[in-house]
Amino acid sequence: MSLQEVYTLLDSMKFGETVLVEYQSPSYILDFLLLLLKHYADERGLPLVIDDNLDILHVVNEHLKLFGVEGAFDGAMVVKTGGKINVGNVVGRIPLEGEPSLYLRRYEQLSREVLSGVKNAINAVIGLERLFAFTENRADFYSIISSIQTFVGNHGRKAFYFVDVDIAERVPFNPLPELERIATTVIVTRPQKDRGIGRIVKGTNVEALGKEIEVSLTELL
Repeated sequence: MSLQEVYTLLDSMKFGETVLVEYQSPSYILDFLLLLLKHYADERGLPLVIDDNLDILHVVNEHLKLFGVEGAFDGAMVVKTGGKINVGNVVGRIPLEGEPSLYLRRYEQLSREVLSGVKNAINAVIGLERLFAFTENRADFYSIISSIQTFVGNHGRKAFYFVDVDIAERVPFNPLPELERIATTVIVTRPQKDRGIGRIVKGTNVEALGKEIEVSLTELL
């Protein structure tokens, strides 16, 4: 599948959707799919907003440098939760401290402010599964789930939540069943030599259900 065919498939995902992308470690799936979204946003002339939890974007950025990709996210707007290493244009920061309800309130307010200032944003969320590692009880867990739910149907963005399945399944409360319920589209990915493959297992585009997306890494570099 060519990059243009992948972009056409991404076009079919509507603004207001919440797309869950599941991947496993060890692999570079997250790194290259985030780069793919950056290329897609640039190609379509859309702003890219990255929700960076616990400095995951720094790790992705350094990985890509080893593949010869410099400054991949310099033009992206970044909302940081926790962490301390800036990558891209950091437009807001939420300290990871106190009760979950406190930083969730701050996040919701900041995120809505950022999205209100742009039109038709591509919104990538990375490191979310690590936030669930801080949940101590079901009340905290469902506070995060409820916060995510409020953004479904926000037509100012097309959101992609990248979740490391291996980590998500090991935190005290596995968020995958709830995230799969919330998501309007679910893509399960796997690495294969020099390419990444994703299968659409849930989606609003009936014709795309069950379809496999294949992206060559050499096309992205």
